Amino acid sequence: MQKNLEDRTVILIILCTLLLVFTLIFTFIPSDNQLSPSIQWKDTPNQNYIDLET
Repeated sequence: MQKNLEDRTVILIILCTLLLVFTLIFTFIPSDNQLSPSIQWKDTPNQNYIDLET
């Protein structure tokens, strides 16, 4: 007959598994810079408004 595992052992195995899963997930997620590049404006809004008045 098989010997049952202790509660501590089972909890430790579950925690290690969760840690491994989160480590793998956060290792392969692309950084924010790759997802959405910053917007670069050519002119400031104030200059556009002044150009429209003239």
